[in-house]
Amino acid sequence: MKSLPQDTLTPVRSRFFYGWVIVGISTVMMAITYGLMYSYGVFFKPLAEHFNWDRATVSAIYSASLIIRGAISIGTGWLADRYGAARLMAFCGFMIGLGLILSGQVRELWQLFITYAIIEAVGLSGTFGIATAITSRWFTSNRGLALGIVSCGTGLGTLIIVPGAERLIAATDWSRAFIIIGVIAGFIMISASFFLKSPPAGQTAKNRLARETEHVQDSPANIDVPFTSAIRSLRMILLLSVFILLFFATQLVMVHLVNNATDKGISPLVAASLISIVGLVGIAGRLTMGIGADKLGIYNTLILCSSLLALALILLIFTHSLWTFYLFAAAFGFAYGGEVPLIPLFISHFFGTRSMAALMGFLLFISNIGGALGPWIGGKIYDFTGSYRMAFLIGAIAGIVLLIMSIVLKKFAREEVKA
Repeated sequence: MKSLPQDTLTPVRSRFFYGWVIVGISTVMMAITYGLMYSYGVFFKPLAEHFNWDRATVSAIYSASLIIRGAISIGTGWLADRYGAARLMAFCGFMIGLGLILSGQVRELWQLFITYAIIEAVGLSGTFGIATAITSRWFTSNRGLALGIVSCGTGLGTLIIVPGAERLIAATDWSRAFIIIGVIAGFIMISASFFLKSPPAGQTAKNRLARETEHVQDSPANIDVPFTSAIRSLRMILLLSVFILLFFATQLVMVHLVNNATDKGISPLVAASLISIVGLVGIAGRLTMGIGADKLGIYNTLILCSSLLALALILLIFTHSLWTFYLFAAAFGFAYGGEVPLIPLFISHFFGTRSMAALMGFLLFISNIGGALGPWIGGKIYDFTGSYRMAFLIGAIAGIVLLIMSIVLKKFAREEVKA
């Protein structure tokens, strides 16, 4: 029997790439996590009225949650890098459910601090770092697109869960709403975690996607930087400066936007829909800027998003009527949404994927300090002045400085590549 020439043999290519399953599961997890996080805004006034707490106090619970979540995310990221994403995300799913169920039964401020700012924070700590890290490991080319899709989960969560929580509160009360949401969210997160898998040994995502040639502009040497070296680098310092400012401004808005709208006579359901618009338009921003990062480069994409965010925050100072709230929500959602997928892109771009989940946790921890200050300062200013105007002015200034730091980051990277 005559054998075929070697060059006529065509290797069998798998039609199914499991990396897209990872993208889907990660997107669902992001939707649950960030939908829960941003739904705190619709629980804000019911908690304040039920317990007779001022707004700074209610804001402080959320701010403490951000800081604790960020600190714990370093540990969850480190454990996921070494022992696998599935186990850690199953644990986080359990803690999410437990934290919300217990939050629905609190009677004192210190109890809510434990159940929401600690237990719930542990549950929410793993998703962003773990989901983006495992996605980055499955993809080399089209990584921006994959991460853009995953980050759309944050928009889906705000679009679906936030108004759903508001309606649930209206139909029952804040306590039962916490419990119901906790049971559902915990079940989904634990179930989804079993589908998380690492890329197969000996056959990396780069080999499987070698036919694709997209790349990120201005890329430094393709190396994996150890965790201790990465956190001490000037690159990390500049990244932290950018994202501290981003988190400060965006968390200020996400916690107090509904309060500000209802203070100006807008109904709670319509005010909650503003967060849904942020989420809906944010999906477009994530997809557009995820693809844009592959085509335009991550620096140009960051500068573009920062410019739009600064303009939106300036607009918020003068926002009073419903249509201007809608305009702000659309502009803010697109800008904020576009910047979210850039976080893991910058980490993998500068430091590789070896310690990516742990580095994501570190960046989120430090950035969340800025994020925690935003809501707390907003609440304090309102308690003193009876208005959010000065708080939003500070947010706009932070947005302008964020734009300047984005330009500085690009200039530094270009000079480093030339050197």
